[in-house]
Amino acid sequence: MDFVKRYPVLTSIVAFCVAAFAVESFFLWSFSKSVNTADKTLVQARKDAHAAEAVSPAPNADNLAAAKQNSDDLKAELDKVKSTFQDTPVKITDVPTGPADLLVQIQAYVSGLQSKAKDHDIGLPSPDFTFGMAMYDAPGASPPPANKISAVFTQMKALQYILEHIMDDAKQPNQELKLVSVLRQDVTLAKTTPGIFVPGASDSTEDLKAETFTVDPAVTASVPGFVDTLAFQIRFVSYSESLRMLLQDLKQFEMPLVVRSIQVEPAVVERPVGPDGAAIAKKNSSVSDTAKPVVAENLSQFTLVIEYIQLPTPPAPDGSPDAAPAAGTAAASSSGKK
Repeated sequence: MDFVKRYPVLTSIVAFCVAAFAVESFFLWSFSKSVNTADKTLVQARKDAHAAEAVSPAPNADNLAAAKQNSDDLKAELDKVKSTFQDTPVKITDVPTGPADLLVQIQAYVSGLQSKAKDHDIGLPSPDFTFGMAMYDAPGASPPPANKISAVFTQMKALQYILEHIMDDAKQPNQELKLVSVLRQDVTLAKTTPGIFVPGASDSTEDLKAETFTVDPAVTASVPGFVDTLAFQIRFVSYSESLRMLLQDLKQFEMPLVVRSIQVEPAVVERPVGPDGAAIAKKNSSVSDTAKPVVAENLSQFTLVIEYIQLPTPPAPDGSPDAAPAAGTAAASSSGKK
């Protein structure tokens, strides 16, 4: 204390220098820390630059050549897919040019399938079942809009192909098979709000709801702008052997049809009722109980969602997209039955 009192000026200078040194030391530490952080950032930036350089994203000659090769490969694959769908053995041609011709062909379609079902002992929901074409197979029925004739005709021919394979091949001798429902995708009406449909002509909304359905987006193979589809839902009751035979037929890909989903559930078997109101068991007198298998196959109800695949085609010269036929619907209207 005596030194401080004796040399106050010197003491003040020394204290000031110590404080200045402490402040400088703090700033030097902070600056050093910032330098270290910047150095680490620089090192990471150099690593990122080297990694980017290794990837070489710049449009140099090698990358442009690789991109062109990739484009050519994709185009070749697309052409292969188009060829697969367009060159199937069974094609659809002779599209009606007018609504009257379409209605006549639909009537022939319905009467032909009704007759075939009767010949093959196939059950129908009703004697006048129209196989998904109730809107157009009735006295005074209105045809679809002119620009939808091709789509409806394609639906009819695809359904005819599927149903004829069910009746001719899937139906096994001495086994029951019954059609429960035939639904098709709506191609004639524009849906605006839930439950309200705007007709393209004087179509019946109730008939439409009864025979059309909306395919689940998770199921459909449709890709807007790339792949168009016409979807069908067919429900029938039979044994697994019938389902297997149908799938084998469709697997031949004679027509561009793809099975998108299959649901199987036990069928409700209607048994005859006796005078006392009790159900009567159906017995087969030619087969004894001891000869029956331990586990007998039961009737099942099968629900199939099938799609007809189409590849979009460029618009017609007049600019009307409906004037040009869709890819995959360009030629022969036979059902493929030999």
